[in-house]
Order: sequence, then structure tokens, then C-alpha cells
Amino acid sequence: MKKILLLSVLCLGLGFAGEAQVVSKINYDAIRKEVTSPKSRMYYPNLLKRYHANDNKLTVDEYKHLYYGWTMQPGYAPHKPNDKSDALNEMLLYERFPEIISTGKTLLAKDPFNLDVMYLMHMAYGEMNNQVESKKWLTKFEGLMAAIKASGNGRSKETAVVLNAPRDEYMFLTVVGLRQKGRPQLVENKYDLVSLQTPNKLNLTEVYFNIQKAVEKKR
Repeated sequence: MKKILLLSVLCLGLGFAGEAQVVSKINYDAIRKEVTSPKSRMYYPNLLKRYHANDNKLTVDEYKHLYYGWTMQPGYAPHKPNDKSDALNEMLLYERFPEIISTGKTLLAKDPFNLDVMYLMHMAYGEMNNQVESKKWLTKFEGLMAAIKASGNGRSKETAVVLNAPRDEYMFLTVVGLRQKGRPQLVENKYDLVSLQTPNKLNLTEVYFNIQKAVEKKR
């Protein structure tokens, strides 16, 4: 099978270094105010419409409001199991790219910021030589990943990378060139502390992820 390696994403310029921040730059109160106001350019229904329409003019700030604003929407379900999502890996193994696309669209209709599914959509369209659609999904993936990267550097609890769901940890680590070692450790019922394989190019032994919204949703 012709491979479209995830390593290609490493060219996005998503550096991991950054100055200290107070548990990210994510102010949920400010985001809530923006996404719920019809007068705001970040009003969520309008922003989501642009996202689904593949608006390539969306900024990183708008992707930030899309991704983190999703935690305030009725459809936010970070722990909901999905057998169809698991089946995508089998489809990829057997090169059933049209099925990946049809199944992916079904999943993303209810879970529009599932990074794993989005990247598989990019891959599947690429394998089918549909570069236009492949680029659309990669653009969304890049925008969301840039917004997540900007949330923190992961070097401490105070500068944790903020995620909507624990499932996004693996994809984020892959994009920045890190590999997980063992299972995450839940700290203070708010952070996932992930040990890393060493040596690595960032000279890190662990990364903190803030998964508070997902933990709260599980209660």
C-alpha cells in the first residue's frame, strides 16, 4: 500500500517550545462569552458553518474557539465509545478507502473534531488521488493542531497542553515527534501525565495534558 506517513505532518512548523503560561492561554469564560453571542464573529453556529464549508480563511484563533467551544455544545461527548471509529483501522489495513470516507463522514457529522478520523479522511482521499478533498481535511487538521499547540507547552501542570478528550493525546504527540511510554497517569483529576520514550528531539521525559473538561463531562 502506498503510504502517506503521518511524518508529513511534522512539516507544519508546530514547534513545542514556548514561554510559561498559566494552564494554557485558554480562557473558557471568554470563549463561552464569544461563542454564545450572536453579535460576535466567533458565534458558534456561524463559526461551525464556516468550518463545515471548508473555509480556508479560518484563523488559528477561530480554530481555537471551534475546538474549545465544542466543550460547551450539546454534542460534546469525549468518552462515548464508537465501534465504527475502531473499524476504520481495519479499513485502512485492507485499503478500503471509500469505506473510510463514508464512515468518516458519518462519525464527523456528530463528532466534528475527531483528529484521528480527520487525518484518516486526508489519507484516504490522498490514496484515491483526490488531492482537493485531501487538502481540505489536512487544512482543518493543521488549523486545529495549531490551536492546540498554542494552548501550552506541556512541560508542567501550569503550562499543560489543553485537550477536549484524552484520545487527542496520541495524535498530538505524534505530530510533535514524541512517543508515549506506558499509560497516562491522572493527576489531581485534571491532568494526564504522559511519560515519553527517550531520547527524543525535545529532550522531554514527560508531558502534561489538561483534560479537565473531559473529566468533568464524565462525572
